[in-house]
Order: sequence, then C-alpha cells, then structure tokens
Amino acid sequence: MCQYCGCDQIGPIGALMDDHFEIRNLCGHIRRHVEAGERAEALEYLRELKRFFSVHNVVEEAGLYLSMTRFEEYEDMAGTLYDEHDALDALIDDALALADAGRIGDIDFEPLLKEFVVLFEHINHEDNGLFPASAVALDDEDWARCERLRDEAVARLDRPLWSEQTHASSAAKRAHATTHTHADGTTHTH
Repeated sequence: MCQYCGCDQIGPIGALMDDHFEIRNLCGHIRRHVEAGERAEALEYLRELKRFFSVHNVVEEAGLYLSMTRFEEYEDMAGTLYDEHDALDALIDDALALADAGRIGDIDFEPLLKEFVVLFEHINHEDNGLFPASAVALDDEDWARCERLRDEAVARLDRPLWSEQTHASSAAKRAHATTHTHADGTTHTH
C-alpha cells in the first residue's frame, strides 16, 4: 500500500486502501483453503470477498473511475480497471452459483486463483497510480459522491463489513498486525 504521498488521508481513498488490505487477506485465505482441499471453507471466504466487492467496486466504478474519466489520460486505465472487475466478478459468481447448486466438487478454483494475481496487480496500479493521481485531480464533489456511494452500498448489506465496524486507520491495523503459524503449518496475519 502506498503511504508516500498522503492520499490515504482522503476519506474515500483511505477506505478503498483499507479494503485492499482486507481483500488481499481474503484472497490469501481462499488460496490456502483451496490448496488444502478445504472447498467449503474457501467458499466462505469467497462469499465474504464478494461482499467486500459489493461495496468496494461501487465506490471505484461509479465514483472514482467515473470521475477520473473526465481526464483523457485516465480513460484507458479506467476502462481496463472496469474490465478487470468484471472478469473477477464473473469467476466469483460462477463459483458461487455452482456452490449454491450443491455442486462444490465441480468448481474449478484454478482460474480464480490465477485472477488473484491480476487482482494484486490491479490493486498496485490503483494504490500507486490512480489513487495518488485522483488525490490531485478530483474535487470535494467527487469525494462526496464516493462517500455517498459507499454509505449506500454498506446500507444494503446484511451486516457491516469489518472495515465499516471500526474507526481504526489502516496504518493502525497494520501496526498491530501479528503473523503466526498454527500447528497445521498455516501461517497468516491478523
């Protein structure tokens, strides 16, 4: 996550960066459970990832990306980022549709795990490119729209996202994160 320019101090960007932190963690859980053959557990985390995207993608797509397309130099980047959202959303929806149909064994997780590599590059492009640029380019009206979109998306959820339940900054969360290894060899960070 970028921390060199201070753009994370702008509310909507800070919230999106917090989401990125959680999204990476969720992807890690999914990968570990898939690799361990624990499909049901992987699907639980995949459902949570979909919940995150139901808020995160709305803010980016209907807020940030849309605002940045006012600037010709960001039109292609925004288009690519939209397409990457769509590709990942389709893979998630396909996997969950099979799970909901009781066909967990038919889910091919490999394309999804490969798409996580694209997702991490996507996050890097946003954190270190689009977000700092938007901090300079966008105005209060744009940020207010992003905040409104996030509030509306969160209100549609059955329960708040973890990041919506706390007021801790992403820096504070990372500062208090600990990495540990369980008896089964699984290592992760809280």
